[in-house]
Amino acid sequence: MYKRITGLLAIFLVSQLTADQYAVAASYTVQQGDTISKIADKYKTSKDRVVNLNKLFTTGLEQGQSLEIPNPVQHRVIEGDTIHKLAVKYGVSTTQMKRANPQITNYRMIYPGQIIKVPMKNEPGYYMGNTSKKQIALTFDDGPDNRFTPQILKILKEKGVKATFFVVGERAKQYPDRLKQIYREGHAIGNHTWDHPNITQLTDKELEKNIQSTSTEIEKITGLKTNLFRPPFGEINDHQIDMLNNHHYHSVLWTADTKDWNGTSAEEIVSAVKKNASPGVIVLQHSYHESGKFETVKALPQMIDQLRAKGYKFVTVPSLIGQ
Repeated sequence: MYKRITGLLAIFLVSQLTADQYAVAASYTVQQGDTISKIADKYKTSKDRVVNLNKLFTTGLEQGQSLEIPNPVQHRVIEGDTIHKLAVKYGVSTTQMKRANPQITNYRMIYPGQIIKVPMKNEPGYYMGNTSKKQIALTFDDGPDNRFTPQILKILKEKGVKATFFVVGERAKQYPDRLKQIYREGHAIGNHTWDHPNITQLTDKELEKNIQSTSTEIEKITGLKTNLFRPPFGEINDHQIDMLNNHHYHSVLWTADTKDWNGTSAEEIVSAVKKNASPGVIVLQHSYHESGKFETVKALPQMIDQLRAKGYKFVTVPSLIGQ
């Protein structure tokens, strides 16, 4: 009889935990007229959480598209709540709950009515930054070089814009003075691997070595210890994101892809960014191109002017994601 009761109790507890996790991980089917903002408001979460959790490379939605609903932004404590219970309810660890609420001095004593910040149930990387302010981050991959990077830096300086450069280690080593210029002029710098491989095809040891060699080169040239990482081609698996999180790297992807590497015209580049312009958007561009048509330099001044006219401020990725 005791074994039977114990078994039933275990089943009940597992089913309750599963129900809680299912509620947290509920999916939503996009309806006609839906926007990310409308969905975020409906579920008391934020636009950037919807984008980041669902790994969206665009702010546009399609009818019938399935989205996972992230945790709410905050929780108002009720009688009986504890940090552990809230962690279980929202599918995160107690450590994550504590890290998200440094303002709490005694985690054993939370009180009804207190507002608790709810962290994401996992950390899929940043496809979008904070949406509470009208800010956008321009990012440039694959450099530095001595052809396009100087032209981009000149435009950014003339326009008074700070951007983020995700650099390839072997090119940083080849063009150290250009990397020094990027740093000297106040731009953020991120790690884009040593030689631009598809990292999903690397072992953990190979990935660690590749990333570390690039970070070491960046630090040797600039003195900067970067904690930003962007995977080449945007290809990265969940296990690798977890590994990078454990090494204190923030995986940064994008919300607006200019496709400038593919011979896209300046007009199409500007149009793509204009179409996806929204607070918190991360724009993907390049500061190196091997051959063929490449019109980022031509598009950049117009892009900056148009977005500024709409009230957007340009910030670095660390500023946008609050790091």
